[in-house]
Amino acid sequence: MTIRDIAKAAGVSAATVSRIINHKDENISEETRRRVLQIIEEHEYVPYAKVRDRLLQSNRTIGVILPSLGSPFFASFIEHIQTLAASDNYTLSLYLTQNRPKLEEQAILHFLDIHALGILYFPESDNGIAALKHSQDQLRSAVLMDCETPEFPFPQVYRDFFNIAKTGTTALLKQNNRRLVLLLSGEGSFRVHEQLADGYREAMLSYGITPDDSTILKADDSFHTAFEQLTDAGIDGVICQNAYLTSEVYCIASRKHFLIPSDLSVLCLEDSISLEQLLPPVTAIRTDISQMAKTAYHTLLSQINAKKNVFPSQTAAFSLIQRRSIQAHKEFATKIMIAGSLNMDITLKVPHLPHMGETLLASHLDYWTGGKGANQAIGVSRFGANAYMLGRLGIDPYGRQLYEQLSNENVDMQGVSFVNSHPTGTAYITVQGNGGNTIVVNPGANATLTPSYVAENQALFSGVLYCLVQMEIPFPSVEKIFEICGQMNIKVILKPSPAQILPPAILQELFLLVPNQEEMAVLCPNENTPEMQARTMLSKGVQNVIVTLGDKGCIYVNHEGTMHFDAYPYPSVDSTGASDIFISCLAAQLANGCDMKKAIELSTLAASFSVSKEGVQNAILNREMLYDLYEKKFSISVNQIEE
Repeated sequence: MTIRDIAKAAGVSAATVSRIINHKDENISEETRRRVLQIIEEHEYVPYAKVRDRLLQSNRTIGVILPSLGSPFFASFIEHIQTLAASDNYTLSLYLTQNRPKLEEQAILHFLDIHALGILYFPESDNGIAALKHSQDQLRSAVLMDCETPEFPFPQVYRDFFNIAKTGTTALLKQNNRRLVLLLSGEGSFRVHEQLADGYREAMLSYGITPDDSTILKADDSFHTAFEQLTDAGIDGVICQNAYLTSEVYCIASRKHFLIPSDLSVLCLEDSISLEQLLPPVTAIRTDISQMAKTAYHTLLSQINAKKNVFPSQTAAFSLIQRRSIQAHKEFATKIMIAGSLNMDITLKVPHLPHMGETLLASHLDYWTGGKGANQAIGVSRFGANAYMLGRLGIDPYGRQLYEQLSNENVDMQGVSFVNSHPTGTAYITVQGNGGNTIVVNPGANATLTPSYVAENQALFSGVLYCLVQMEIPFPSVEKIFEICGQMNIKVILKPSPAQILPPAILQELFLLVPNQEEMAVLCPNENTPEMQARTMLSKGVQNVIVTLGDKGCIYVNHEGTMHFDAYPYPSVDSTGASDIFISCLAAQLANGCDMKKAIELSTLAASFSVSKEGVQNAILNREMLYDLYEKKFSISVNQIEE
């Protein structure tokens, strides 16, 4: 029997029969279609055997639309769905869209064309989502996977990418990793990327760190260059979206001779067997793929079986799998910002400090790299914490010398820039025989450390525990620094030099105020003793006050009481910068976990020793020597000091 014979028997045209056989019968009545198919089946029309098989197959077909099978997650998901479908005698039909939006639309049309019972769809773009929505009247069932879309006609089962990224990022932050990078795949759903980035940002903000968008990288052609630049800048942790990116990070780390996890902690947001095989095995977020597949499959079947259930959006369970790719980075938990002056100190040795109208002849002239900011930054670095400098230099020999000196001392100089309009700051210091001194400062480029410059460098404050501030920079900039530190829960230690009355907004945000007696007299002119002056500061909102008393040591005052600390009996040669050394040592010890009492004892020792040598920066002990002196493992004699 031919098509013409069938047409004659059914009383229709051959074209009508052809359209019915080829499923192009949208405009043909159901009665005509049924009559033609009955005649075909009764006469066992040979081509119809293929049509019948196709129809029978389509009646038990479930379509799955995936971007690819390259992801271990998708491969595992398909394996679970295949097992579930086979147990119910359903046929699984897989369509790979290769991350091409046009193919997503074609995939949906394909499954409509073969009358698939239902579709499990992992969208990569809005095109396919719109096509699925427009096809709701033609589809018996569908489940939108890995995409939460409000007011969508089909149920949704998805991974909670926001909380997955937040959990992974928090795992690194809990281990004191602070300078983190999020690596996203080069392809994939922009919705997924947005949720991962938002979860990363939320975790960072919860730790008082404002994330810089430059730390969220997408794996495109420029990925390797950008990532290597970030590793050179000192990142200590990486969160990878998938296993492929994780292996790339391991390769880059190996090439740059980074050790995982001692130099770089790594975490993957999508677990796979390959992550267990890397050395060291990678800590990862594991989604319960089996349960997710079951949820999606049974949600689809409920629709196929016309059960009138309400299908709320459902998230897949996940957990953190601890392996060995994360380690606590204590050194980055000791990040200290120093915002202040960078000067060339020009020191004159004189028989005594000059009086009004007096002319003296200097016996000696020295040039020292200095400025309170530079002194404190080098001190912080030598005393065992990470120093980050915020300041300005002139484009001149002094500026280049200062920049080189601080860089050689391992001070992070990302926050330091050169200006054409001003020379590098200079300080003119006269020192008399007993170490007493006077200082006159020409701010120079320090005057260009403006509030706007501080704001431009706000990202550098991420992860900072303490910020050391002096007042040799414009006071509005000091106020801006306090504003940023208040927002980011950073403890501020202020040296009020040169002294001036401080506004309430600063006093109420101040963790520690460290004036000398002269500065305290300016701050509290109505009180006579250092202790009473300190208590006045406490009453105005300051949390802690240390008043330095020269060769008499210092007093520490807080709401619990007052403690006095004696200076160590080193001979006084040059007291310049002793307070800078005291403050930098104190901040480093506190950041490294010292209690306040021991931190002050160590700082008093460091400052006492410093006055026994000329200059400031060459008088700063390193951490090991300071602790050895403190624990009396050895002593330094006067003769050794003079040498």
